[in-house]
Amino acid sequence: MVVVSSREFRANQKKYFDLAQSSLVVITSRTFGSYKLVPVRDTDTIINEDELQAKINRGIAEYEQGKAIAMNEGETSEAYLSRLLSE
Repeated sequence: MVVVSSREFRANQKKYFDLAQSSLVVITSRTFGSYKLVPVRDTDTIINEDELQAKINRGIAEYEQGKAIAMNEGETSEAYLSRLLSE
C-alpha cells in the first residue's frame, strides 16, 4: 500500500495511476479525508442510481407477475443457477 498526499498525487498523477494497476494507492487530503485509487476493469459493473432503480422496479414487477423462479430450500447458489440455465 502506498499513501500519498493530494499534492504529491497532483504532481505525479501518471506515476500513481501506473502504480494503482498493481498496488493499493491511498490519497490523503486534510480537507477531504482519504481516497482509494482503483482502476476500473472490464469486469466491473458501473451503473447510475436511475438505471439501478429501474432494474429493481422491473424485477419487482416480474416477481408480482409470477415470473420469478424461487430457490429451493437448502439449494446452493451454484445449483440454483445451474437449474435456471437448464430450464
